[in-house]
Amino acid sequence: MVKIVFFDVKPYDKKFLEPLVAELKEPVEVSYLDSKLNKDTVELAKDADIISLFVHDKVEKEMFDKLKCTMIACRSAGFDYVDLTECAARKIKVATVPSYSPSSIAEFAVGLSINLARNLRMAFERSKNADLSLTSKLLGFEMKGKTVGVFGTGRIGKLVCEIFRGFKMNVIAFDVYEDKEWAAQNQVEYVKTKDEVYARSDIISLHAPLTKENMHMIDSKAIEKMKNGVLIVNTGRGGLVDTKALIAGIKSKKIGGAALDVYEKENLSFDHDWFSVEEGIMPDEDLSVLLGFPNVLVTAHQAYFTQEALKEIANVTISNIAEYLQKAKEQPDRSFSLKNAPRV
Repeated sequence: MVKIVFFDVKPYDKKFLEPLVAELKEPVEVSYLDSKLNKDTVELAKDADIISLFVHDKVEKEMFDKLKCTMIACRSAGFDYVDLTECAARKIKVATVPSYSPSSIAEFAVGLSINLARNLRMAFERSKNADLSLTSKLLGFEMKGKTVGVFGTGRIGKLVCEIFRGFKMNVIAFDVYEDKEWAAQNQVEYVKTKDEVYARSDIISLHAPLTKENMHMIDSKAIEKMKNGVLIVNTGRGGLVDTKALIAGIKSKKIGGAALDVYEKENLSFDHDWFSVEEGIMPDEDLSVLLGFPNVLVTAHQAYFTQEALKEIANVTISNIAEYLQKAKEQPDRSFSLKNAPRV
C-alpha cells in the first residue's frame, strides 16, 4: 500500500484534501501532519512513498538519505523549498500547483496597494483608540493617473495589471517573456529594463519568480533609482526584497510605504501567534522593526487564502498524485514526466 504523508496541514486544508484522497483509485495510507518538514522532523517522512509539502517546509540535500519517497507533491506554485537537483539525481518526481485562483492573489495585491495609498492601517489604529480626527498623516493619493510597475506577467501578474487598469492607472511591466498581444489588448506597456520600472513607478508590485537573477531585486541600489515616496507591494516571493535595504529606505522616507504578504525569513516568524504565546519573543528583529512602522503592512502569506484557492490546491495536488501513481505503475523505472513538474 502506498503511504502518503501531508506536512503542514491545517484543518481547513484537510477539509478539502480528505474527500479527494478517498477517491484515489490506488489503495493508500494517509497521514495529515501539522508539523512542517525540515531536518529536525525528517524522521516523520522516513517511511513515506509520497510526501506533500507547503511553502514553509524545507527539503535540503542532507535530508534525502533519510527519505525513501519517490514523489514530492508541492501544494504551491513555488518550489524553491525543494532541492530539485537532488530530486533529479534520485529520480524523485516533483509536481506543483502552477495556478490556484490567481484572482485571490491579484485582488489581495491591489487591495494592499489601496491600503498604502490611503494610509488605512494608521486610520484604523487611530479609530480603535477613538481618535476620529483628520490629520495630515492620513493624507493619501488617488490611484487614477499614477504609474504602477509590475514585475512578472504570469497569470497573477496579468490580472494585477488588468485590475490596475480599471483604476485608470498607467501600467508598465517587466518580464523576460513578453506577451505583446495581451499587453496591446490591455494597454500595458512592457519596458526593457528593471531600472525603467524603478524610475517611473509610483507603486511597484512584485509577482516574479525567485530566481538567482531576481534574488533581492529590490535592494539599496534599486531603491536609489526609485521615485521619492514609492510604494512597494510584495505578494510574490520573500527573497525578492532585501529586508535591510527596505528598512533603510523607509527610514529615509525614500519609500513611502510597503506591504509584504511574503518575507525572506518568514520561516522564522510566520505561522506563529507571537501575541498569545507565553513569553514568546519574535526571533526576527528586522520583522519586528517593520511591524512598528505605521506605513508598513505585513500579512501572514494569506494572499492566496480563499475558499476557491484551497479547493483548487487540493484538486490539483491530488490530481498530480493520481497521475504519478498511474504512470509509476506503467513505468516503474520512473522515466516519465509529470504534467505539473516544476518549470525551471
